[in-house]
Amino acid sequence: MQRKYEFQIDGDAWRWLYKSLKRRGLHGLCNYDEKTVTICSSVKGVDRLDTEIHEAIHALQGYASEEQVAEVATTLAGILWEIGYRLPGEQNG
Repeated sequence: MQRKYEFQIDGDAWRWLYKSLKRRGLHGLCNYDEKTVTICSSVKGVDRLDTEIHEAIHALQGYASEEQVAEVATTLAGILWEIGYRLPGEQNG
């Protein structure tokens, strides 16, 4: 069963979906027109955390450059991972 979430971002309902994006070679995708974030279901660990943050920043700040988004997301993911943030069932390593 695919997980789905809905979040309010700037007054709009955004859907968070999880499915394979391997064929497209992506970890995540932010679609402004459809107000949808899709996270590749095969991405795990700190890469998953980085991707979740990365796509959330895109949804929040569509004007930010890819370089800015990547830098902030990777830094935040590294900090959160180091202090122990994990999805249920994930290992600490």
